[in-house]
Amino acid sequence: MNLRLFPALLLFPWMALAQSGSGTAERAEAEWNAVLALEAGPQTEIRTRDQARKVSLEHLAKQEAGLRDFLRKYPETPHAVDAQLRLAALLTTRSDLEGNPAYFQAALRLLNDALQSAPADRRADLEFARIALSMRRITVPTEADRTALLSQMSGFQKLYPEDRRVAALMTEVATLFDEEPRRKEELLKQALMVARTPQLRARIEDDMRRLTFLGRPVDIRGVTASGTQVDLSAARGKVALVYFFASWSAPSLLGLEEVEYLRKTFAREPLEVIGVSLDPSREILEATLKARGISWPVLFDGQGWKSPLVRSLAINALPTLWVFDRKGNLRTLNAKTESEALVRALLKEK
Repeated sequence: MNLRLFPALLLFPWMALAQSGSGTAERAEAEWNAVLALEAGPQTEIRTRDQARKVSLEHLAKQEAGLRDFLRKYPETPHAVDAQLRLAALLTTRSDLEGNPAYFQAALRLLNDALQSAPADRRADLEFARIALSMRRITVPTEADRTALLSQMSGFQKLYPEDRRVAALMTEVATLFDEEPRRKEELLKQALMVARTPQLRARIEDDMRRLTFLGRPVDIRGVTASGTQVDLSAARGKVALVYFFASWSAPSLLGLEEVEYLRKTFAREPLEVIGVSLDPSREILEATLKARGISWPVLFDGQGWKSPLVRSLAINALPTLWVFDRKGNLRTLNAKTESEALVRALLKEK
């Protein structure tokens, strides 16, 4: 120790503490930035579903280790709640990928524990995350699921009526009511009344417009990347799948394999598959299709979200899978894990 500084440290101990605290804050900020940098994802080219799962799990483990280490070292920093929120989301993703509900339960416990000590101004974030976590676990919603989520949504609105996420929460809960268009429309109308941003209002208006497509034919036609004209109306008499995707959307790439699985599963049945790409370039799309052995027609105009076809259909989320019955009527606004059962049922209809 520098002896000339020793008396000063005795006289002004708080100065030493302040300097030490400042150093800790700087280290915490640097380590937090390192944790955030991991959110860019693994910088690895992924070609198969098995590879995607392996790489994703390895990267998630790296992120989890970083978040836990940060929370262990800096439990009192302003970033602590953000770290807990990210860790809960990460554990939920691991639960999905590994099919292990223990990770989901751990995420829920983490959020419950965080609520006990969170600053008042962050409690809404944690409450919102708990509801989002509950929604994420629902694949085929039951009436009990919908009732529970409606109750949680109402509770959040009562506790935090001025929270900017109330409208977004209503909009998300409305996605559980695709099979009940009237109730979905009611929720969307409520969300539209309290939506604060033009972007959210536009999304809700899109969602409401898509509702008008249910139960009737929809005009979907265009040109593929190779220049072939495609018209959905030509698939009348068959069950038809229309898959909206983009190569830059990781969930879309996984969805491509699911749609191809459906095509192969029902290869001897009257099933038609059409894709709609929001890719920015023909070369990117063709490389994606080639890598995955996709041979069904994919409409492409290179305009992405601004595509006249995409806008006319009010598509605002990827991936989206529409299923049409043999009469050409749209039967679901976004088939998810129940898509195989739905296709099987529709094939039996006359």
